[in-house]
Amino acid sequence: MKKTAVLFLTIMAVLTFLSRALDSVTVTRVETGYGKQGIVSYEIEGTGEFAAGRFVYITLPEDMQIGEILKRPGQKVQAGDTILLLQMERLVEERENLSLELEKARLLLEQEKLSGIPVPRVTEETLAMQQLAAAKRALEAGQEDLAEAEEDYLFSTADLEHDYVQKKNRTREEVKEDNRRAMKSARRAYEAARLARDAAVKKAEREVEDRQKKLDKLEAREDAPEEDLERAQLDLERAEEDLEDIRDGQDLEVEEKRAAMYAAEETYEDIDYGEETAREELRKAYEDAVKAEEDKLKNARDTVKGLEESLYRSMENLENAKVSDAGVMAEEAARKEISRLRQESMELDIRQLEKKLEKTDALIAGEGRVEAAVDGIVADSGLEAGDRTQAGSQVRLAVGNLNLIAQMDKDKSELLKQGTKMKVKITGQPGEVEAEVESVDQTAGTDKAQVTAAMPDGEGSLGGSASFSVYMESDIYPLVIPIEALREDNIGFYCLAAEPAKTILGEELTAVRINLEVLEKSSTGAAVSGPVARDARLITTSDKAVSEGERVRVVGK
Repeated sequence: MKKTAVLFLTIMAVLTFLSRALDSVTVTRVETGYGKQGIVSYEIEGTGEFAAGRFVYITLPEDMQIGEILKRPGQKVQAGDTILLLQMERLVEERENLSLELEKARLLLEQEKLSGIPVPRVTEETLAMQQLAAAKRALEAGQEDLAEAEEDYLFSTADLEHDYVQKKNRTREEVKEDNRRAMKSARRAYEAARLARDAAVKKAEREVEDRQKKLDKLEAREDAPEEDLERAQLDLERAEEDLEDIRDGQDLEVEEKRAAMYAAEETYEDIDYGEETAREELRKAYEDAVKAEEDKLKNARDTVKGLEESLYRSMENLENAKVSDAGVMAEEAARKEISRLRQESMELDIRQLEKKLEKTDALIAGEGRVEAAVDGIVADSGLEAGDRTQAGSQVRLAVGNLNLIAQMDKDKSELLKQGTKMKVKITGQPGEVEAEVESVDQTAGTDKAQVTAAMPDGEGSLGGSASFSVYMESDIYPLVIPIEALREDNIGFYCLAAEPAKTILGEELTAVRINLEVLEKSSTGAAVSGPVARDARLITTSDKAVSEGERVRVVGK
């Protein structure tokens, strides 16, 4: 029994030793660190090139030939120093060309001013108003004639009826006397008809002449609207048709009066004509005389109606003339505005030519010298001796302090703000100088950003390079852990702490997960918020991947 017990204990000791030895090989070995109150520090390094902070541009005249380059890119110049020379022959030729162009531009401007002077004219509205006034006067006169005709008709028909009754039982001598009076009356009626015919025809002819004059005026205008010409032509044709109708109607009236006059003369000469025939002639004469009076009244009414229609047409013409004149005035206003704008453009061209001529005269007076306007450094102009200048050719002078331009990762650039200080080591020069960040420009669509820092006066060379470093510290946080202890998965940020746990083999260290909220982090540390004890040993590195709940063995801190 004793031997058996000793053997069992021996085996157990060997197995325990082997178990410990195996643990030393299989258990993850880790190094740890501790969280503490402190700051988060940043150190950013990079390289960049020097560029001009701002440029002053010296514009060269177009199509000039470079004679000699005196100052090359990168050379410093002072205000008044000659940078390059232009050939004099080409300058003199350019001055002559500019003088001719300037004189031509001034003449064109004077011509444009003269063409823009308005020419007095009678508007269509004025002519239409005159025609309307004439139509109103004619209608008033026609209405007066109608009133007189109506009054004459009443008196004349009453007289005719009285005469007709009396002549039925008259004596031979009375009949003869009546016939004589009828003959004289027929003659007067004929003369009156002839005079009325001449007056009506003359009036219609004047209307035709007025319409013809209006059409001639419109045809004389180069800018007369086509619709106005067509309307004027139509009015003329209507007036001519009215003239023919009046002439035919009045001629017919004259012929009827002439025939009546001849019949009255025959009746007077043939007094012994049969009684029945005489009675019939008397009745017929009475009826014809009444009809003649009715026709005169009807003609007066027709005349008034025609005058009313003429007045209505004149009113329509006035409205059309207003629209036409409005269009003409708008067109004239547009032409005037176009002329004004053209004159302004010409004046601008003249001022530009005058400025070019002044610059050319100044260059000729300076024997073709192009001088620096301010102190600075000559940048690349892209010109060599013998070259011809193009439109927009310029000499650039870098003035003021230089800027250090650097490209860096966007996540690092987010730490830099305007005014951040950086230490700059200029290539080829000992020591460091301090620069100040002016701007940080994020480049859209990339993970890079451009940082621009202003160099001290006189430091750096245009196109040169330098390295820089930036050290920054955050405010003090209650808990800052080593950046190696910070982990992240799909749940969020956390860390693993090596904490003791009881097992069948005794107390062992196990990886315990602690969830964290990151307040700020850098490449060396992270300010966090979470249930992390001051003495918690936070796993920073391990010989293999470690996860929550695994046994670990601390080999470092």
